[in-house]
Amino acid sequence: MQNFTRQQLPRHLYAFGTGVAAGGVVGTVGWGGAQVLIPSLTANPLSLAGYTQLTATGISLTSLSTSVMTGGYKFWNSDHVNVPVALMVGIPAVLSARVGTLWAKKLSGDALALIFNSCSIVLLPTHFWIQERAKKRRQQQLIQEEDNKPPQESTTTITTKTNDPPNVVYDNTNDLLLKQSQQQQQSDYHYEKFLHFASFGLFQGILSSVMGVGGLPLSMSYLTEMTTLDHHTVQGTAMCAVIPSILTSAVSRMHAIPLVTAGVVCGGAILGGYGGAQLALALDSEQLRQLYMTSLVLFGGRSMLGAAANLRRLLFFK
Repeated sequence: MQNFTRQQLPRHLYAFGTGVAAGGVVGTVGWGGAQVLIPSLTANPLSLAGYTQLTATGISLTSLSTSVMTGGYKFWNSDHVNVPVALMVGIPAVLSARVGTLWAKKLSGDALALIFNSCSIVLLPTHFWIQERAKKRRQQQLIQEEDNKPPQESTTTITTKTNDPPNVVYDNTNDLLLKQSQQQQQSDYHYEKFLHFASFGLFQGILSSVMGVGGLPLSMSYLTEMTTLDHHTVQGTAMCAVIPSILTSAVSRMHAIPLVTAGVVCGGAILGGYGGAQLALALDSEQLRQLYMTSLVLFGGRSMLGAAANLRRLLFFK
């Protein structure tokens, strides 16, 4: 077990700062913690890190669990979490996360890094495309609402996306009816929808545990495409949905995690996650969506370079 000594202080300060940065990114845009943590921990600036890929992913998952719990609580406290959806995705992911962790133990560090970066390259453009689709749908909905706006106060029926139950949206004079309608929509899930969410949870648990990430962007894109939740609620629901699988994957990697470093990173992640969630809730949905899409571009470029380096080492430096 590590000891917290004065000689280790610069190393722990570096770990704490990395945790703050990762937690802040997760709290603000809902993902990106692993993209900050894993490269920072596997690199070795001034001999402050230099961990193996397996150890770095273990620390990443441990700290992500704290940052998503902190951020998820903030979103839940602000009524931006769809609890039934979070449970339907999160519980099945626990089972598959254990399987993914067992697979990860059999792979080399470069193989894990290649999976991490390659999956990021494939998934990030997909996330970007889904967000663009959501933006266009929102614009079309606003145009439709404006065209169908009655001259006097009355109710207006808006058709939701395919497979979602119809929802009656009332104008501002009937806020109570609007809230009741939304609550009914949240609880009125059919068996087919449950299977969709549960199946996705199984897939997300395996992929995220092998990659060493929380699966937040994958969950956010899925919820954006398959539900009519606004972006704040998508982010809050995704945070709560991935908590069980992240904890499962982190516990399974405890044998490879330096506990003191993990604790220091977690402390920073809690602080960063709280501040990031505060910032996210202060932004409107469109601003938050734009910030999320910007993060896709930034982290996507880094993953492309990382995948090329991993592939070169695997093929030519065995």
